Amino acid sequence: MHTYPFADLALARRLERAEATSNARFVELRGGLDPDRGACSIEVGGTYAMYDGPSSPVTQTFGLGMFQTPTADDFDRLERFFFERGAPADHEVSPQADPATLALLTERGYRPIEFTSVMFRPVAGDLGTTRNARVGVP
Repeated sequence: MHTYPFADLALARRLERAEATSNARFVELRGGLDPDRGACSIEVGGTYAMYDGPSSPVTQTFGLGMFQTPTADDFDRLERFFFERGAPADHEVSPQADPATLALLTERGYRPIEFTSVMFRPVAGDLGTTRNARVGVP
């Protein structure tokens, strides 16, 4: 039987920051390639907000409630960032986020549609799996 390391807040923060950073770089690149698109990002209280067009899946926040509890002022800034660009203020929230984050979202009229978490598995050693010899063969 395999034992897996505990997925704690420190790991969740690392994963959230990695996703936010990669999306911020993507948005920065898009903004440079197509300035008329208006792609950009901001950071508010440890939360990264991305805009890549009103219907882009990248247009959302990353890390909300992971690095500090968001305040009403933080939400005002985040919402203004999205609404001024004609986009909804969408927040993908980790189950590891500060519990007060959900209360603030609810108070502001948001309705959760899902929680997301990155699942992981150690790759060192024997995982008890075998390679399918047909994979990669034409």
